[in-house]
Amino acid sequence: MARRHMGSIYSYLQRMAPLSMRVEAYGCPDGLNAVNENSNSLFLTIGPGDFLVHHAIALGLHTTTLILVKGALDARGSKLMPDKKDFGYSFPCDGPGRGGTCDISAWDAFYLAVFWMLNTIGWVTFYWHWKHITLWQGNVSQFNESSTYLMGWLRDYLWLNSSQLINGYNPFGMNSLSVWAWMFLFGHLVWATGFMFLISWRGYWQELIETLAWAHERTPLANLIRWRDKPVALSIVQARLVGLAHFSVGYIFTYAAFLIASTSGKFG
Repeated sequence: MARRHMGSIYSYLQRMAPLSMRVEAYGCPDGLNAVNENSNSLFLTIGPGDFLVHHAIALGLHTTTLILVKGALDARGSKLMPDKKDFGYSFPCDGPGRGGTCDISAWDAFYLAVFWMLNTIGWVTFYWHWKHITLWQGNVSQFNESSTYLMGWLRDYLWLNSSQLINGYNPFGMNSLSVWAWMFLFGHLVWATGFMFLISWRGYWQELIETLAWAHERTPLANLIRWRDKPVALSIVQARLVGLAHFSVGYIFTYAAFLIASTSGKFG
């Protein structure tokens, strides 16, 4: 009983103790200094750029959620759904003349939501990285001044911090960032290839394949070799999946190389 009474007295004294003593007691040395100083990232003063980014992140989160909820609960709510059902799963996507039902399925909602998810992740990582690079360099004013317009992000964050990465491998030799320079280029290649699948729809590729097959069958000697089956282009669903995979993987590789090289290039 006495031990319990002493414990309650101790907890009361802990609550009544000054904040600095309680912070130290709970194993957080220099905790108050971390709150009050401007050279760390625990509590930072925010400005117009932070305000814009916070709202952009909120937009991305809400839009991603809305698309997923719509796709999960009401993907079949479109009046075009009967046309899609009649055309089958590999539905056409070439406008009203061929159904016009390319963006009303749960798969399309997921596909679109992944792009918005990547957008949101990009805004978060760009913001955190640039803010901390300027903080660690003691030049927070650069972020505060340049983060309020798009060209500031391109010039003072992406382009300025890419210089060391791009020079990791050049005609004069290479340095420790060369592997990240190659990864940066490889990521761009993978990312850009995705647009070949995302933008050029089935009709384009199918027409190209049929043109090549027609020319092959009418070319002497070459027409001795024939296909048993007619070549068929990827369906819309397949092409979107391949394009989405390229876009996502390329984005991750590109930004990871930039993130590592730009940070280590400045701070070792």
